[in-house]
Amino acid sequence: MDKYLIFFDIDGTLLDEKEHVVPKSTIQALREARDQGHQTFICTGRCKAIWPEDILDIGFDGVVGGCGTHIIYHDEELLHATLDTKLARQIADDLINYHIDGVLEGAVHNYFREDPWIDTVKNIIHENSFFAETATDRISSPDPLEFDKMALWYDDSSDMAGFKAKYEDRFDFIQRDPTFMEIVPKGYSKATGIDFICKTLGVPRSHTMSFGDSTNDLPMLEFTAISVAMGSGNPAIFDSVDFVTDAVMSDGIRRGLEKFHII
Repeated sequence: MDKYLIFFDIDGTLLDEKEHVVPKSTIQALREARDQGHQTFICTGRCKAIWPEDILDIGFDGVVGGCGTHIIYHDEELLHATLDTKLARQIADDLINYHIDGVLEGAVHNYFREDPWIDTVKNIIHENSFFAETATDRISSPDPLEFDKMALWYDDSSDMAGFKAKYEDRFDFIQRDPTFMEIVPKGYSKATGIDFICKTLGVPRSHTMSFGDSTNDLPMLEFTAISVAMGSGNPAIFDSVDFVTDAVMSDGIRRGLEKFHII
């Protein structure tokens, strides 16, 4: 049997977003896939500061994090693209200038405004345990800021159009929701991260597989030879994949791996 590199998004794919758990069937299926000689990877938009330890502890061969900006293989850092400090400070200042809320995401720190006003962002700061357990800071910090990408929210009081016009030559703006954008340096995506892993390990693209649930997973899903969407995910991606499996909590990962004879 051919051996595959298999890539899994976290939120809405491995981790159910309502129950906030990884189903036992998923954990067992992942371990069975590795026992069969396949290699498994997390492929996430999350930067390292909020890679969940309980998910890492399931056992993976590597992580493609920050939408391809940070790559780890067997605990060795192979790539980390972080923004230079001058650009990072300019962006932080412009969150104020353009009245935009959100989080600047890095390997160690996550930076927020002093005065967050979007409910989603306030909930991230105060209620999301993944952020509460990591180092957080404010964009007004006098120290150099170290971050890799951004997740930004806005409303009618924001000039997101102006911010985008200023930075769209250096970043890709991924519209996740009507008032939410994920912003990643140009040249990096989940797909470029997978390509980097393939070239590093000498594994052809024809031996890759991915699981995702959202529009920011499309580069990954369109790159890999086999693509699977979670049935509980965004229907907008369903026409772009080889197979739509069941929901996260309905053994969707297991069914997808079984469908393509991985386990």
